[in-house]
Amino acid sequence: MLSEYCKKWISHAQNDIGIATREMDLQVNPRHRAYEAILYHSQQATEKMLKAYLINKGENPWGHDLDSLRSSCAAFDNSFNGIRLARHCLYLTSFVAARYPDFTMSIDASMAIRGLKSAKRVYDFVSEKLGLGKMFYP
Repeated sequence: MLSEYCKKWISHAQNDIGIATREMDLQVNPRHRAYEAILYHSQQATEKMLKAYLINKGENPWGHDLDSLRSSCAAFDNSFNGIRLARHCLYLTSFVAARYPDFTMSIDASMAIRGLKSAKRVYDFVSEKLGLGKMFYP
């Protein structure tokens, strides 16, 4: 059974994915979508899901490095060591700095699309590990 605190982390992850998805779906002017915001919220959703898993295991996780959080999860369940999950985490970690004004990487639509897909994949993976089932992909 999930604690209320764990459920709050999951809810915040869902909100981040919702924000990123709404921004990606904007049809007003696709050239002016906030790709940095999409990647930021995708990274945040992934971070919150990994932390939710660790909180559910009684841990007190901290930090923004998704691959480090993933490795901490792997201490409880070796399936977190899967190469696909690791790739999603490494990709999204590279955008942690997107929240800061001195972030200089040029971000395009394909990067944002990939980041949002990665966040949804990690969300579904962790959600299943928590006994909740998938939300985004069958």
